[in-house]
Amino acid sequence: MDQTPAPPADPVPARRTPRLRRNPLRGRLWVLWVAVLGVIALWAVAGNLLAPMDPYAQLPAVRLLPPLARTEAGLHLLGTDALGRDLFSQIVVASRLTLLIGTCATLIGLAVGAVVGICAGYFGGWIDRVAMRLTEAQTAMPMFLFAILLMAVAGPSVANLIALLPTFIWPTVARVIRAETLRLRTEPFVVGAIALGANRRQVVFNHLLPNLTPRLAVLFVIDVGQIVLAEAGLSFLGAGVQEPDLTWGVLIAEGRPYLAVAWWLTVMPGLALAAAVLSVSMLSREMERRSQT
Repeated sequence: MDQTPAPPADPVPARRTPRLRRNPLRGRLWVLWVAVLGVIALWAVAGNLLAPMDPYAQLPAVRLLPPLARTEAGLHLLGTDALGRDLFSQIVVASRLTLLIGTCATLIGLAVGAVVGICAGYFGGWIDRVAMRLTEAQTAMPMFLFAILLMAVAGPSVANLIALLPTFIWPTVARVIRAETLRLRTEPFVVGAIALGANRRQVVFNHLLPNLTPRLAVLFVIDVGQIVLAEAGLSFLGAGVQEPDLTWGVLIAEGRPYLAVAWWLTVMPGLALAAAVLSVSMLSREMERRSQT
């Protein structure tokens, strides 16, 4: 009987995991977000020069015109409001105060949160416990209702708004910076600096702050969008900026009574607000991704 072994069977080819197509837009969309924010920043800096018409000029004869309406004064790109003012010019000029409030309030909130977070993370002990209890108490409060109450007591104004809005963000900033400080203070370069005789001021300013700067930059971009939304909400409810000052929140509030007959008065400023906040949010995500790689 033939005992010749049978030839081995052909090996089953391994199944290849299908390669996912790389999104050609990934890593490039940040250019779009930067471009949108660049346009808005240009409006804020040179709004009076870029506005095609006087945003405060009232022409009752051409009130509530739809977008792309043309009159003797020129083309109204986004229409006119209830007083005949050019809406596009108002949106351009309103970006200045919107970004001014957002930037100033965010910088104040970052400064307060960074100081609290560094002190809590570096010194520890009772300073850490008191700081964290303060952040927990602040976070537990219904901040939007509390802000409306404070603005009703102090009076709605730009200065009061800039002083109030940092309370929305400093607890989160303090917690993030505290966690980063706790991590950094055990790093070899910090431990080595302390062993070589560096005092606390030198450790904080020469070693901790330079390494916390990227995180603070990401937090700034994130919190600007949050502050801009908070300002728009307060102004929409009448507890923020008041006329004749213009912000996007004020324009949205002005268009609310005419929403059924002139939708553009609310939708167009709302789109500008949404574009700014979305661009800030997506740009912050890209910055966070790049900082982790």
